[in-house]
Parts: sequence; C-alpha cells; structure tokens
Amino acid sequence: MLLLARELRARGVQCDFWFCKPSSRYSEFTETGGAYLGPLQDLGRRLFAGAYDVVQMTASDPAAELVALMARPAARVVVTARGALSDVWHERNCFAFTAISHGMAALNQPFTPLQIEVVRNSIALDHWAPPDGGEPATTSPIVAFVGRATAIEKDFPRFTRIAERLERRGMRIWIADPHEASLADFPAHECGRITPERWARVSHAEMPAFYRAVAASGGVVLSTSRSEGFGNAVVEAAACGAPVAAPDVMGLRESVLDRETGILYPFDASDDEVAEHVAQLIAHRPAAEDCASAVRRAFAPAQMVDAYLGIYSRAAQRRAATRGVPASTPEMAVLRAHLEQQRGHRARMALALARELAALGRTDLAASALAIAWRAKPTHFASSLGARRALGTATRIIIRPGPLLRGSGHPGSRPNGRDETRGGGDAQG
Repeated sequence: MLLLARELRARGVQCDFWFCKPSSRYSEFTETGGAYLGPLQDLGRRLFAGAYDVVQMTASDPAAELVALMARPAARVVVTARGALSDVWHERNCFAFTAISHGMAALNQPFTPLQIEVVRNSIALDHWAPPDGGEPATTSPIVAFVGRATAIEKDFPRFTRIAERLERRGMRIWIADPHEASLADFPAHECGRITPERWARVSHAEMPAFYRAVAASGGVVLSTSRSEGFGNAVVEAAACGAPVAAPDVMGLRESVLDRETGILYPFDASDDEVAEHVAQLIAHRPAAEDCASAVRRAFAPAQMVDAYLGIYSRAAQRRAATRGVPASTPEMAVLRAHLEQQRGHRARMALALARELAALGRTDLAASALAIAWRAKPTHFASSLGARRALGTATRIIIRPGPLLRGSGHPGSRPNGRDETRGGGDAQG
C-alpha cells in the first residue's frame, strides 16, 4: 500500500493512511505527508465529512467492515484479499473486491457475489536491487528464512529440519524474524538441531542488504510456508539477486518464477527431498542480475497502479458469473482457523465502535455496528460482560437519538501538524 500511494502521488492522486494502533513502520508512512494515528471514531469524522473518494483496506482486517459502514455512500470502498479469507463483502458495503493472487481470489470467491479481480503486488525496484558485481563468493552459502517464525502458516519447524540437513553440507543458516523467537518457543520434537549464524529482527530498511549478502554468498532464501496470499518476501529476495526455493502452494506459485527466480518444490516433499532441491538450486543457481531482471519484467509497479486506477474510476461494480463452492485444499485449514479468530476480533471492535457512535449521536450507524458484532460472533454476547455491553449500547441507541455528525465540525487530532478534518482532492484512505 505504501508503494501504491507513492506511485499514485506521482500521478497527482492524493493519498492518506490511517493507523488505529502504533506500527514499527509508521514513520515510513508519515514521510508521505498523509499518515494519521487515532481511534476509529476519529477516522469516522473524516469519513462523515466526505474527505475521501476511495477507501481501500485489507479485506480481512477486523475493522474493515466498520470503516466501510462509516465510509459509504460518500466514498467507494475497495477491499483487497492479501492472505486470508473474508466472508462479509457484498455489493451493498463494497464497490470492488480485489486479491493479490489468483489463488487468493479463487479461495475467497465463494464468499462474495462480487467478482474478485486479481491485482498482483509490485515492489519498489529502486529499493530492492541486486549487489554491484564484485568477486565470486568465497564463503559458504547462506540459506535464509525470512518471516514471522511463530506464525503457524510459515511452518518454521520444518525450515529447521531442512536447515539441519543443509548445515551438515557446510551451509550457513540466517534467520530474519521480526518476532525474534528462539527454538525454545517450539516443541523440541518438531524442530531440527540447528546453530544459526544469525537470528534477529531485520528492519525493512536493512532487508535489501540482508538479501544481497545471501546472494553474494551463493546462497538462497528457503520458504516453507503452507500458504501465502502472494509472497512479497520471495519477490524482494529475487530482486536483490537471491534465488528462492519455495513450496508449490497458493501465492508462492505466482510470486516465484520457476527456474527464473528460483524453484518450486512439491508441497508434500520430504525434508530430505527439499534439502536436496535446495542443494541443487545452489549448485545451479541463476545469476543475481538474471533474477533481478525477471522480477523487473513481471512485477513492475506501473502494472499494479494502472489496474487500481481503473477500478477507482470505473462506472459500475462487477458481479461474479458464478461463486462456486469453498475449496478443499491444504491451505484451507489454516485460513479457516484465521477467519474464526478474526470474527472474534471483529465482534469486539464492532461492539466498542457501536458504543462510541451511540455516544456521538450516530444511532443509525451504532445499530448497524451492533448488528455487525452479532453476525461476526453471536457467542461473544453469551458472556455476562459482552451481554452488559451490548445492552448498554442498545439502550443508548433507543433513548438517545442525536444529530448526524456529517459536517458537525467535531475537532480531531492533528497528526503531522495538520487539521484532522482536512479533506479535498482525489484520495485513498
């Protein structure tokens, strides 16, 4: 989204970002001049004031349906499936539904009557670039893991088992993990015995150098993910000259260009077989510049920006010719578990926002938010605390009707030294 905003701004489109909680990358977004940090009700004030023409969100974000509730009809809502299922979008709360891979679109299509349109992710080609020539590698090859080691879909224990076999062949193991986990965080019987040369958090700004070091060593990035929405990391690695070995699963089969930027190995291959695939890739690895050139051809930002601008500006929604039935694939168990978890988050956020909207006099939206909470997780209301909160909110809706907030001029926070109610121009929230 940051890359998209930068590219849109270069074409004269104003873009803002809204964060409901702090992020380690927030400073990168503030550099765009349009990043805000605050609660949902503050964002609501901007939406009620008609500040934006388009609001784009991750489809599975637990707050997305609530933001859509406040954004329409003033703004077009566009949601994007990035790596999860979402079952709440339809023609009444969403203008367009996109996905970052064909696999992600296919898995989500049974849950919406809207046609899910594929707009693949791109990367900043000036940021992700190969090393500058240099001498051939004189050190042992590095095999690297990149991602949240504790995330179940990454299957980090499998990486350790494969890495143990590769260490025996003299390869070095690097792990870039934002959670900075350790082997103690995993059941011992699931993991291989590895002695990583490096295991630490690597910032976004430092990642290109990390990948270039892997490339310069003659090594590779190894993914063991059970599924990915797309797989940005494997594209970024290849753009920096580091080929990738990844399982043939959703998302990765579209982000890894087989035999150009790396290899796809069978999802059901044994640990020994994957270790052999990795060893063969290292022995016959593509040149760093060839990897980078393939990425530049396939994932240039202009392709992504053109596609989204077309969606933002077109006249009508697109309905799916057929929705199909939910797929039965290896990825679905993980995705369904995540969907159930998100329903709980959505219910809690909806109930909290309903209380805020009722207090502000937006009883129409408060009632809708309460309904969203009920649909998301009816069992949330079974607890005494949940029931009391719901009853209190319903009481406010019934006995305290109030004026609409549209144009009411409620003061907001002033991030970046600007008035929070500022609007105008083509914008993306």
